[in-house]
Amino acid sequence: MKKHISILTTFLLVGCATPPQESNKLTLGMVQSTVVKGANQSEITKVLGAPNIISKDKNGNETWTYDRISRESQAKSASFFSILNPISWFTGAGTASRSSSSTSSKSLTVVITFDDNKNVLEYAHQSLAY
Repeated sequence: MKKHISILTTFLLVGCATPPQESNKLTLGMVQSTVVKGANQSEITKVLGAPNIISKDKNGNETWTYDRISRESQAKSASFFSILNPISWFTGAGTASRSSSSTSSKSLTVVITFDDNKNVLEYAHQSLAY
């Protein structure tokens, strides 16, 4: 009986454990500090994660492409009422509201070419904000 309870407890603890969250956020700073000539593929993967595209260039070198797009939205609203009209204090008749929103997007593309030993041969990146 004790054995069944300990097995059940183990399953509950393992089942309730939260797995580590892997961030999909790729930043230009991460790229600039990680991708250097001579760095190997495992170092790159640890920091940047898996690439979107793996291909070969015209010389047969493996090329990884990371392409990330993010969108940020902000909304603001404000309500106010007229202090000069005492009736609006109780009825809300003089109440007005204003709202605004904005959206911005960012794009980061990184292309890394590796040599035969799986080390960075060359790389390029492009960052856009709109």
